[in-house]
Amino acid sequence: MESILLLIFGIGFIAIGIRHNKNIHKEEGFGPSNFVILEFIMSWTDKIPYWFTKTIYLLIGLGCLLGSYLTYF
Repeated sequence: MESILLLIFGIGFIAIGIRHNKNIHKEEGFGPSNFVILEFIMSWTDKIPYWFTKTIYLLIGLGCLLGSYLTYF
């Protein structure tokens, strides 16, 4: 079960990291969200440069995928 959740989060964060650009970066951090974790993560993205945010999203996604792989095997 753990590996499936990590896999889903990994794919999700990589998808967010790939689609992240300057226009989207300006819109993030505003508006309510139903997901507490995503709301927390995206609340600080307007305070740092977009390329750093994109890198963080991709690294979190890769970390989750690696964690999923390690917990599965």
